Amino acid sequence: MTETERIRRLYDDRAATYDRSVGIVERLLLGRFRQAYGALLSGEILEVGVGSGLNIPFYSPDVTRAVGVDLSREMLRYAQERASHLGIPFAIVQADAEALPFPDATFDTVAISLALCTIPDLARALLELGRVCRPRGRIVMLEHVRSTARPLAAVQRVLSPLNERAIGCHLDRDTFDLARSLSFSIDQTHSRLFDSVRLVVARPPSSAVLPSPDIEFG
Repeated sequence: MTETERIRRLYDDRAATYDRSVGIVERLLLGRFRQAYGALLSGEILEVGVGSGLNIPFYSPDVTRAVGVDLSREMLRYAQERASHLGIPFAIVQADAEALPFPDATFDTVAISLALCTIPDLARALLELGRVCRPRGRIVMLEHVRSTARPLAAVQRVLSPLNERAIGCHLDRDTFDLARSLSFSIDQTHSRLFDSVRLVVARPPSSAVLPSPDIEFG
């Protein structure tokens, strides 16, 4: 079984209890970052790793059409239920983030939250986000990464192998350093908990600036 297939099965199995399982931990980790993430989305958007659709209630009114992609078909069922109350066209697609089934430059905003930590080939997934984003578009990423505080980074390094085996999630990736090395431009970075959780607005390689709205972060 490939790692991608293992992760798909893990999240199919967790779909029915996923929202309850992340409750308290999410509030501690994210604060108001989920709301701020949703407020940054506009135009025709793609949310990769949409999961059960926890971000959907926070989508900005500037979103005109949305597509949610996830590896897990069971998670997508819950996302579709949430999206039914959204009031905008919303489609779900089961797909791998490493090979998105869309033409180049399809979306105004490409977004992903708490999913880059589980994708086996992180570089390939980042390049796919950039590929399907329009040249003057925006890539919004909410992710936990290796902390800049050495004691916390050491704890992440020790715990990460256990977490990877349990739920496929890496605790200590340098996701945004990798994005910069792939020529993504970082326009905004907001962080909490010693930089271990970051909300980042980026532009795809070789693109012009699209101004971001003013957002209040908690």
